[in-house]
Formats: sequence, structure tokens, C-alpha cells
Amino acid sequence: MNKEIEQTLQKMPIVDYATLKSLLSQSGYKHINDKIKYMKQKGLLIALKRGLYIYKSPYVENIISKEIVANNLLGPSYISFDYALYFHGIIPEKVVEVTSATTKRAKSFSTPIGVFSYKHIDKKLYSLGLKIETSNNGNFIIASPLKALCDKVYTSRGIKINSKKDMLIFLEDDLRVDLDELKNQDIEVAKEYAKLSKSKRVTLLYKLLEGLK
Repeated sequence: MNKEIEQTLQKMPIVDYATLKSLLSQSGYKHINDKIKYMKQKGLLIALKRGLYIYKSPYVENIISKEIVANNLLGPSYISFDYALYFHGIIPEKVVEVTSATTKRAKSFSTPIGVFSYKHIDKKLYSLGLKIETSNNGNFIIASPLKALCDKVYTSRGIKINSKKDMLIFLEDDLRVDLDELKNQDIEVAKEYAKLSKSKRVTLLYKLLEGLK
């Protein structure tokens, strides 16, 4: 591979088929698919899904963050639910599977670097409480602590929550949420989420959070 392609791919550690094909074609490669197959065999490309790859430079160590991968595997999406709660220090247990919300259908990807799952979220709830965080490879979109908690409460199935006491038990016993970490959060996110979703559960969550202030 020529130096120009190497330098270009170093700047875009996640690359799709169309971009890779264009780069290789511009550099004079004729049998594009054979070249891509060769790069995969040599470990230069790691397939995340059909037509989407991580480029691994043989010269520069560039470990891409799972958070950036999550945003790119399926869009539009943002990191939420258990992984975001762990990321923000709201729950104590380490979460390995990267969980995200999307306006598309629920989906899961098992890749060489980990498992990435996506739950459907209503479009009207999508843009509430999102943050941009920075990793060593760039920026990624993640739910704020309360947005992630609202998403978790709203989408959890098979649980009965009919009162603030039930909600408190769910948070402390089921999720093991550190309530002290929620006291300084902007609860307007939960208020707006409850209003838009018309969810009894999220309304109970908002009222419980009000009492913590």
C-alpha cells in the first residue's frame, strides 16, 4: 500500500467500502475487492459489518474507542442505557456490551472488538439530553446521565412500577443506581422526557428526583 493511502486511512480509522474503493481506485488499484480481501487477511482491515471496517496501521498504534464504533455501526444513534450509566458512574458494575438508542429498528452486532446493541427510541425523544464526549480518536454522542436513566426506565419490560417507592426499589435494588450521583443532575431532562413520552414510569422517576433535591 502506498504512503498516501496509509496516511489518509490513519486519519479515518473507521472506513466504509465506498470510501475505501475510491481511495484504492485513485491510487491505481484495479482489482479492488481482491485488494480489500488481502488487507483483511493481513489484519489491516477488521470487518465490523458488511461494508464497514476498522483500519489498523502496521506503523502507528491507534486503538479506536468502542464509543466511536457504536456511533458509526448504526445511525442515527447515541450511546445510552446500561453502558452510558456505567460510563457516567451512575451504576457500579462494569458494562461490556455497548448499548445505544436509535430511531431505527432494534439490532445487535457481534464484532471482533465487542458486542454492540441498539434499542428503538421514539424520534420525539431522540434529541433530549445528548452530550458530545471526546476520546483519543475523536468525538462521540452519548446520553447524559438522566437521559440514559430515562431511556432505561422507559424501555425496561417485565417490571411493575406503580409508585415512587417502587421506582426507588427499582433504582437501588435492580439497577444499583448511586442516588447521590443524581442529586446534581438537571432534572428538567426527566421532566421533558415524561411530558413527551407520556410515560407513567418516567413521571414517577421525575417526581422521585424532585424529592432528592
